[in-house]
Amino acid sequence: MEQGARLDAQEAALDALLAALGIEAPPAPDARVEALAARAPGYAQYHRIGHKRQAAYRHLTEDRAATRTHYPAVLDALLTDDDPSSPRWLAQALAVAGGSRRLQQELLTALETGDPLRQVCALTAWRWADTPHPDLAQRFRTARRAAADRAADPWVRGLLDDSASAAGS
Repeated sequence: MEQGARLDAQEAALDALLAALGIEAPPAPDARVEALAARAPGYAQYHRIGHKRQAAYRHLTEDRAATRTHYPAVLDALLTDDDPSSPRWLAQALAVAGGSRRLQQELLTALETGDPLRQVCALTAWRWADTPHPDLAQRFRTARRAAADRAADPWVRGLLDDSASAAGS
């Protein structure tokens, strides 16, 4: 899956989450971002996404009830974020509001039945979902192998292939 399509999906999910939360989060103009964007296509969008993610996270950590109310939209935003470290913010909010077991079950379901992007994002979010419950961790490893075997996209297959890394174990 192309990076541009992944960023578009992530930004759309964050926009939907912010709208559900009633938050407007336009980033302030920044000459440094404009300069970097001129050299690195996609950087401006990446920066906007980070700004939106932080606005959502700040709101959700201040209002746990909002996280519970908008749990599906928060989960959707999490399951479109394939960055190795940024999912920790939304995963943390979900684990606090709904419990680590519920979050791990949701990530497992995404890995078992989601589209390729959601599968990869479930994998990257797994490490931030608190200490794995042993029964779910075993199912997660099995589902990861099955998803890797089914993956047609080399990018997806490479990330899901657990023989290449120890993530999710």
